[in-house]
Amino acid sequence: MKERETCETKPIQKIQCPSCESSSVIQDKVRGEKICTRCGLVLLEKKMDKKPEWHTEPGDKSGRADVSSGSDITQHDLGLGSKMGNSRDLSPAWRAKLRRLRKWHRRARASNYRDKSLRQALINLDKLCQDLFLPKSVKAEASTLFRKARKENITPGRNTWSVLASLLFLVARMRGIPRTEKEIVESLKKRAEIEEKEAFKSIRRIRKVLIKQLKLDVPRPKPKEYLDRFISRLDLSQESKEEANKICNSLPDKFKSRKASFLVAAAITYNASRKTSDNLNIREIADVLNVGVSSVSKTGQRIRELANSRME
Repeated sequence: MKERETCETKPIQKIQCPSCESSSVIQDKVRGEKICTRCGLVLLEKKMDKKPEWHTEPGDKSGRADVSSGSDITQHDLGLGSKMGNSRDLSPAWRAKLRRLRKWHRRARASNYRDKSLRQALINLDKLCQDLFLPKSVKAEASTLFRKARKENITPGRNTWSVLASLLFLVARMRGIPRTEKEIVESLKKRAEIEEKEAFKSIRRIRKVLIKQLKLDVPRPKPKEYLDRFISRLDLSQESKEEANKICNSLPDKFKSRKASFLVAAAITYNASRKTSDNLNIREIADVLNVGVSSVSKTGQRIRELANSRME
């Protein structure tokens, strides 16, 4: 640490001091200044240091560099607000005082109602992402779209939980990691404490409004996008995975476009498990993947008929 804190200087070429016309100008990297060593004039002050910022915890001899971009769209203040740390070296009285200060500091970061509502909405968005196992990139894009929706006055008068769930449904589809409506509704029911029928209606209604007002291009999901996740949830073998991909590639595009993608993927998984040593029960597949038994059975039968007609 001491080596980093020492003043690093180097001569600057082709710069003359405007006061004494001397070329003996050095650059102080620590202070960000250019100084004439002959007359002491400071030519340039507070030059921006583009190197990573070093942090040192109390009682720790070595530090670490913060190489992040600094801003975080998933935070209501873009992650630019200061954060108060803590240390075990402090006395219990001082730790209690810091806890109180941190509490008031968090409250002060959102001073008005608009900031407070945005902060709570982004916290709720994080909870939904955890339930649906979505990556941070999806959360960041959903946060950006939620800010746009607020700016377009789409959110007032609508349930915030439903708006967030609809955004996650759309963003996950656009990024090729779709989630079924049933999965979104299950998470929404748990968090917002609303009935399943109402959750389905609100998501479908808000989804149409968001696509129209925000001009989103949401592609239709493909059955192949669901296959890997379904096979992983059912804990099938590599042989079943290869067989499922083979069946999926052999199906005509016209058939895959007529049926719901998640239903086709569930039926493909069922047929693949029947051809291998896994041989799962259709009831087990339907329960794990949250699809109807009759729907999987009929779709699976139709897939087998198409495969037989191709062989003939």
